[in-house]
Amino acid sequence: MILGDIRDYLKQRQTVSLQDVATHFDLSDESASLAMDYWLKKGKVRVLAATCSSSCGSHCGSAGGQYQWVGQNPVRWFNLDTIRRR
Repeated sequence: MILGDIRDYLKQRQTVSLQDVATHFDLSDESASLAMDYWLKKGKVRVLAATCSSSCGSHCGSAGGQYQWVGQNPVRWFNLDTIRRR
């Protein structure tokens, strides 16, 4: 599945641009964006601020920001041991 492959790519590289994902997986920018939106909604990825200088003319791939894998576990608002005892 492509989402799993993108997840593994993000874990390996830690920080990638949308163009990196599109190029690596031979996807359109729109498809790569949809995949990254999926991981954003899951809370596994965050968008870093753009680090592009105006001299590159927005061709460096970082103009839209970088995606960073955070892969945090969800916060549990309950104690599993208490629930299991019932």
